[in-house]
Amino acid sequence: MTGQTTIYDVARDSGFSIKTISRVINGAPNVREETVRRVRESIARLDYHPNPAAQRLGGGRLPTIGAVVDSIDDPFFAGVVAVIESRAMDVGMDVLVASTGMDESRMRTQVERLTRRGVAGLVVAPFGGDDTVRKALAVDVPVVVIDRKCGVEDRDVVRATDEQGAYDAVHHLVAHGHRRIAFLGNTSRFTTLVDRYTGYERALGEAGVDIDPRLVETRAWTADEAYPHALALLATADAPTAVFAASPMMGLGVLRAQQRLHRQDIALVIFGDHPASDLMTPPTTFVDQHPSRLANTAFDLLTRRIQEPEAPVRDTVLPTSLVPRGSGELAPRAAAAVAP
Repeated sequence: MTGQTTIYDVARDSGFSIKTISRVINGAPNVREETVRRVRESIARLDYHPNPAAQRLGGGRLPTIGAVVDSIDDPFFAGVVAVIESRAMDVGMDVLVASTGMDESRMRTQVERLTRRGVAGLVVAPFGGDDTVRKALAVDVPVVVIDRKCGVEDRDVVRATDEQGAYDAVHHLVAHGHRRIAFLGNTSRFTTLVDRYTGYERALGEAGVDIDPRLVETRAWTADEAYPHALALLATADAPTAVFAASPMMGLGVLRAQQRLHRQDIALVIFGDHPASDLMTPPTTFVDQHPSRLANTAFDLLTRRIQEPEAPVRDTVLPTSLVPRGSGELAPRAAAAVAP
């Protein structure tokens, strides 16, 4: 085995704990000779090469961590990275930031690149299928997964209540009289958006509203992709009276379409905030993912994992909250309040 062999592999092969493996690698005193011999045999057999950062953990030095996110152009991830950088600066750490561009191959490359550069740990927003993500994260440094789980079971995870947040958004629109509520969000690329669509379905189902497939767009992801879909949707005679945009980028596409068509009469709730949202008339109602809280939790988990490699794995799910600001409280326009 080469390249992808990790300290976890050595632990399984030797029968010793990760903490013991680290003590042997770092040359810690008071380790039995037999233990050292067996660990070194496993290291040689597996052709394991310790990450430079792992060898510094014994001294408590936390020099550099990495953050791998979709894009820093995304307001949510920009907020997450800003908090991680601030927390790192407070304790004298550096942060290397890399983006995946929502590409599986690039995600693997970025994780490998940062690992080779000797980071002490990684905060990663994974992208791709479960197997792809698990293989990409099989690196010899602590990893905290954020925003989406992607089938990862052996790493700490911090994510939001996506389904409940979407349910709250659509239930809010239903409570204000809406029945023709559109959904925009790419459910083919992100499990988070699948969960948000489930919340959309659940809220409409509880209200006794059948989903109109003409009001559902599940292929778009970027704002540029969402814009033409939103434009076509809002320009029809039987346009929806409300839209649930399942991400800030989807929301930006809808806002552009509304501006183009002068359709401020259509209610809108976005999952996640966008800097332009409070500049609209009315300001945009949104589901707050609390990126600062997520980033602080991820940073705390990562530093804990670096210092305590054997600590129990945690899957932390943080609640979202609905922030009414005007657009989600609009009543249905009379002409389209009843579905055809």
